[in-house]
Amino acid sequence: MSKVVVVGGGVVGLFSAWFLQKKGFQVTVIDRGDFTNGCSHFNAGLIVPSHVVPLASPGMLRKGVKNLFNSKSPVGFRIAPEKDLLRWYLKFTAVANERHVHRSINVLRDLSLLSKDLFTDLKESGELDFPLWQNGLLMLYQATKAGDDLREEAEIAKEAGLDVEELSQADIRKLEPGIQAEVAGGFHYHSDDHLNPSVLMQALYVSLESKGVQFVKDCTVTTIQTSAQKATALETDKGIFEFEELVITAGMWSSQLLKKLKVNIDVQPGKGYSFMTKQTPINYPALLADANVAVTPLGNGLAQFAGGMEIGYTGYKITAARVQNIIKGANSFYRLDQNIEPRETEIWQGHRPCSFDGLPYIGRVPGFQNIHVGTGHSMMGLTLGPVTGLLLSESIAGEKTSLELNPFRVGR
Repeated sequence: MSKVVVVGGGVVGLFSAWFLQKKGFQVTVIDRGDFTNGCSHFNAGLIVPSHVVPLASPGMLRKGVKNLFNSKSPVGFRIAPEKDLLRWYLKFTAVANERHVHRSINVLRDLSLLSKDLFTDLKESGELDFPLWQNGLLMLYQATKAGDDLREEAEIAKEAGLDVEELSQADIRKLEPGIQAEVAGGFHYHSDDHLNPSVLMQALYVSLESKGVQFVKDCTVTTIQTSAQKATALETDKGIFEFEELVITAGMWSSQLLKKLKVNIDVQPGKGYSFMTKQTPINYPALLADANVAVTPLGNGLAQFAGGMEIGYTGYKITAARVQNIIKGANSFYRLDQNIEPRETEIWQGHRPCSFDGLPYIGRVPGFQNIHVGTGHSMMGLTLGPVTGLLLSESIAGEKTSLELNPFRVGR
């Protein structure tokens, strides 16, 4: 039985372990944390085939330039004389064009739809016990400009074969009676689902542990031992781990690990915030276009609000203005039964690994026969967790992969 070490215990790492152990590999997962925190646990919980437009797009480039020095905007770009950050910006601006968007639409559609099917199969088979709601996703707007942007995105999604329905204000009120009068319209993406990410992660951890997968928490990698074109072992502060195959799924820290091998991938953190609150029930997950806020109902009156995209910010200082933007957005779209006033200790923050072109890195690392990477998923880590794990397991097992990996290759 071949030994595989997976570095990174987020949703991509655990789904990689899931599919690898199903193929008969002996798997150990190590993580710099304790497997209870991070983006995989406190993200918006959205499974979004609707997101066929990559992060690297003309729209995101315009938002970045417009709000470059506005701390209250949903999007922020850190400017600093750092080689990796500047290279990311140069590559991002080079591909943030209509040609790249058009080229990426079908790639992201196929990737996310396969991942959605994997979630459904896992739920229906009973292999994993987690709540999965299949009510679609509402994209709502107030201002005409936001509505025009959403309408353009909806047309793109329809052309890609997704089921999208335009909603009037009256339509929205039937679905969400607690919506504010200022909400002018929206779109219902029937292709999308949602779940409670922390429950999913706990279910994965417990199930994998019962199947013999080993977990090593609070473990920092210091050295990757290599011989010729193969990695042979990891030196860590918890000892040495030998293996036949190495999988790096460590989010934004993946680039730091690969640097130990003199391999560069262009990934920068996209810092975001979220918090939970108990409110009059919200029926549908939603994206509030004017405020760039995601809303996720989790049952029992619980709702999670998430937002913010701070590119290049590695620290953990909370930008209060961006949290207030989330609160303001929630209040402007919903008639809430109490004021949202999260304490600082109730505000979660995390760093999404954002690739320069909005497509993940999935596959073997050039120059090495047995090192594989899965990172750079931007805001779609949860959505693409299962499919990334499946594709990596197929590649490592020497099988024909379910999708072509060339668009996600390392070194592009």
